[in-house]
Amino acid sequence: MKTRLALALGFLLATLPSTAAGQVEPKVVAVLAFDNDTGDSTYDNLGRGLAAMMISDLSVLDEVQLVERQRLEELQAELDFQQSAHVDPTTAQTTGLMVGAEFVVTGTFMRVDPDMLLGTRIVDVATTEIRKTAEVTGPSDQLFELQQELAEIFIDGLGLALTEDDRQRLRERQEANRVDDIQTVIAFSRGLCYLDAGYYEGALEQLSRVRDASPGSYLFGAAFELVQNRLADEAKQRAKDEAQSRIGGLLGRSRPAPTRRVRPPGC
Repeated sequence: MKTRLALALGFLLATLPSTAAGQVEPKVVAVLAFDNDTGDSTYDNLGRGLAAMMISDLSVLDEVQLVERQRLEELQAELDFQQSAHVDPTTAQTTGLMVGAEFVVTGTFMRVDPDMLLGTRIVDVATTEIRKTAEVTGPSDQLFELQQELAEIFIDGLGLALTEDDRQRLRERQEANRVDDIQTVIAFSRGLCYLDAGYYEGALEQLSRVRDASPGSYLFGAAFELVQNRLADEAKQRAKDEAQSRIGGLLGRSRPAPTRRVRPPGC
């Protein structure tokens, strides 16, 4: 495992783009799915949505390079890493090294009606030092305001000096992603779970409802478009497999028929 980590890290370092003189290289940050500390399985997927919203909001900042959420999901599935409420700095460091991140953000959420508590911490991958910890609490129907508070904490924890233009872009993206209804975010998170599992038909159905509920959301629209593209690619591949199966049958060669994905457990 250590050899694999070293090779992966060496490759990432060798392929990082150089920075022009006078420019500040952006900080590479991985935001992991938030952990469900509510004790209620209804919220098991909510952490995916919270992480996706933070990634989308902060991706407009030139000072930060966010690791794609799906890349993190694929890595965790490959390593058979199941997040729990006890993601320690060493585990965060392992994940960060594998994706070339300098910092890893972990989070948890709890709900005590009518309020929700969101907690985050920023881990320095090089040292496993916890750079920043914080909690925000407020009514669960004011999720947007809680998100904004978390973004400010995130920016402060990384020591980012934002210009007024930076802050304006951030505010515009946050407004474009604005959603206060926690049930809509839960539905969006379930759609992401289907997407991560490759169940694109279910993801499209789920995200269609979410997009209709918040038609102006940049994040929901982007997720819907991504699923549409994945579904189109899958249909092309299925048609190709079916054609090859028929040809194989004519030639007397047995080929397994293509299978459709079914609803994944846990979503």
